[in-house]
Amino acid sequence: MFDRLKKATSKGVWHALAVIIVMLLAGPEIMVSIELMAMVEVLGASTFVFMYLSGIKLLFSKAWDKYKNFESHSVFFFPTLPVLKQMPSMIIHTIPDRTLVGGFLAVVTVAMSVFYIQTLIGV
Repeated sequence: MFDRLKKATSKGVWHALAVIIVMLLAGPEIMVSIELMAMVEVLGASTFVFMYLSGIKLLFSKAWDKYKNFESHSVFFFPTLPVLKQMPSMIIHTIPDRTLVGGFLAVVTVAMSVFYIQTLIGV
């Protein structure tokens, strides 16, 4: 029993000694490789997410510009992000007039159409 323990201990010591020798010979390159691997892991995920977010932003940028042009003749005040961080209640002032009226008319039209169809069917 002690013989087996002695072999396992000497084997562990030799492995630890080999790791120490490799670390001494390699020097700081081991830490640099660990840092590079961590950086690749982080940059890989962030680059992947950034690629899709920039595509989505590009997709909606033209629509947002057209929407701002549509609302340019009404009272459409959209505060900047620093202003919203300082005064979050300013978000109330971003209610666009034309969109609100158009949405209301669309809801009324759809509701009246549904009621009229139900009346015709006799449900």
